[in-house]
Amino acid sequence: MLNSVRALGTFRPWILAGLIVIASFLVSVPAKVATADECTPVTLPDGVIIPCEGEVGGGDDEGGGDPDGGGNSPRICRSQGEEIPCSSDYGSWNGRCYVRAANPQPSKDEPMWRGNDDGYILECTPYACAQAGGDLTDCPGHSFYWSPDAPAPVGPSAEELAQRAVAAMNLSMGQIGSTPPASTANQNPVGTIGLPIWLWIANRAENTTGPITRSAGGGGLTVTATGTLDRVEWTLTAANGTTVGAISCDGANAPGTPYDGRNSDEPSPTCGFGADLNGSPGNLTLTGTAYWVVQWQSSGGQTGEIPFTSQPNSSQIRIGELQALLRD
Repeated sequence: MLNSVRALGTFRPWILAGLIVIASFLVSVPAKVATADECTPVTLPDGVIIPCEGEVGGGDDEGGGDPDGGGNSPRICRSQGEEIPCSSDYGSWNGRCYVRAANPQPSKDEPMWRGNDDGYILECTPYACAQAGGDLTDCPGHSFYWSPDAPAPVGPSAEELAQRAVAAMNLSMGQIGSTPPASTANQNPVGTIGLPIWLWIANRAENTTGPITRSAGGGGLTVTATGTLDRVEWTLTAANGTTVGAISCDGANAPGTPYDGRNSDEPSPTCGFGADLNGSPGNLTLTGTAYWVVQWQSSGGQTGEIPFTSQPNSSQIRIGELQALLRD
């Protein structure tokens, strides 16, 4: 036992020296060994930095939550503390800029490829550059860099989401109400030439007379749109196709006023043909077309306006001449 202890004591300096060499080696080896294909940031003569894929998302700007905008934690993107859309025409926000594949991809002999034959050249567009639009050549921070991976999928733009919101509104002309009004006893009433014709939308609802609000979201962006009935244009057409009357009822008058059985000589207080436009007897076609204006705003602060024209709706009315019976 004593010999064993002495033997250990004899070799102790050698063991200690070995441990020192191993420790020195471990300290000198970096945590991650760079490969020949790995990108390193490059500063161009004009000061623009071509970053690596892993570095573009850093800095003071933020991008949090679910990167796909799904689940219970919607993605929120910010630039300089301001909430911005997570996607735009310039690509998907990665925390510092909007990223998309350069189109077209530069030739392989361009320096930005850094000797790589695979991967992608991505375009990095800061939020301020995306807002300015136009020629981005001299926009500070706008750059191109190589990445082994394709850019993240771009979500829908604010304009696309606004169109989705409009589609969800199901805007329409609505059913036509007019005099002469039909009744249970008389489904084919005959109006009198020279009397006013009242016009109105019979099935009043948010998608026929407004206002109506719908929202659509995707890619961390939400758009809220409100549709307002701007006007209804009416035409009265004879059997031969000739237009015998045309009017436009605008704004608050667009839905018209239902006929309430008052004196038939009185014109509608809001929308209708006057007596001077009711001068053609026979079977006439009454056509109404609704024109809407949709105002929208995105969660990123973008706004816009979408005009919408409904499909026309038509009905038939009969106008006759009032004849007096004379007796001797």
